[in-house]
Amino acid sequence: MTVRGRIFVGAGVLVGLIGMTLGLADLTKVGVLLVALPLLASLLTRRDIAIEVHRSLSPGRVPIDGHSDVTLAVRNTGRRTSPLLRGEEGLAYALGDRPRLLVPSLEAGEVRRLTYRVRSHVRGHHPVGPLTVRVTDPFGMATRSAAVPGEAALVVLPRVVPLTPVRGAPAGGGGESSSSPRMALQGEDDVGVREYRIGDDLRRIHWRSTARTGETMVRQDEEPARRRALVLLDDRAQGHAGTGNGGSFEWSVTTVASVITQLLGERFDVHLCLASDETGRVAPVEGIDHALDQLAAVQPSATTSARGIVEALDEFAQHGGGLVVAVLGALDETSADVCAARTAHGLALVIDKGGFTDRSNVPGAADDTSDRLALGGWRTVVVRPGDRIQQLWEQLTAGRMVRS
Repeated sequence: MTVRGRIFVGAGVLVGLIGMTLGLADLTKVGVLLVALPLLASLLTRRDIAIEVHRSLSPGRVPIDGHSDVTLAVRNTGRRTSPLLRGEEGLAYALGDRPRLLVPSLEAGEVRRLTYRVRSHVRGHHPVGPLTVRVTDPFGMATRSAAVPGEAALVVLPRVVPLTPVRGAPAGGGGESSSSPRMALQGEDDVGVREYRIGDDLRRIHWRSTARTGETMVRQDEEPARRRALVLLDDRAQGHAGTGNGGSFEWSVTTVASVITQLLGERFDVHLCLASDETGRVAPVEGIDHALDQLAAVQPSATTSARGIVEALDEFAQHGGGLVVAVLGALDETSADVCAARTAHGLALVIDKGGFTDRSNVPGAADDTSDRLALGGWRTVVVRPGDRIQQLWEQLTAGRMVRS
């Protein structure tokens, strides 16, 4: 019942009491009528709202700051004409204010389409719906709200910045192109060799050719396999400072999205793993859309252990290994040493959480993690506020050992 309806009820009760006290039957009838009108209005608004809503988004996947048009197809599933409805669409906070819609009266089976636009500055899988409708009697004395089932989701993808190719990998040629010429060795007609590239398995090194040429050479089989890469994202909340667009977590997600896009473009078989996944399962991403959808949903995890990173490195090494690119928070000494021992083909961007909080350049845990990984053969860089992803990537892939 609305405020107006409550006022009518209160006034009706008061007028009826005065009429009964003074013995004025007509005044008492007026009081009864004032009370009856809101009650009757309440009964009218209690009838079923027989509508259904189908929702579509165009497009359903957008970049940050991109627009999407949401279309609601509202259909009257009842046998009678539906009343005029005022609706409010449910939206995730990141999509802005909830739009208010006016649904006109619909004949039985009639469909009306309503469209509005949303925009998000925040990466994620954002729910859209359900639609809450409100029916009010003609006199505005009673109202009732009901949620119409049906939801959709808008996928807001992480930002992707262009990166330079991995050093030694021809763009689009894959790790070991089947068109590469074979270099026959004396007495070994069935084996070819080529120069070592980042990501090649150390077990493929051909020591005789390496000793003869002075360059690290690896075997090239007759049916070469594509290079493999493992991309690690440390999603532990304790390793980051801030979750907004200026925080280290969003910087890390953008970096991982950019790296995966670049490696897939170079025809790597890319595997994505999160620190919060302690199963050790390393499965290849099915494509750039699949990878970006995964990253759109990533949020800081309460996990404090680095076990997921270690398990992923073990699993990856057991299946042939390859290039490892890790965006990490600071690790404890033991975890850093174990990671350093798992592979010699690591590229690590270590987040300086302290730098993102107090903006100081005092060496801290991130520098120690970087040093320990570097001792194991990794190429490392410490990430501080204001650092550009492209510059750090160029430094890592150019083969320079960097200290920030």
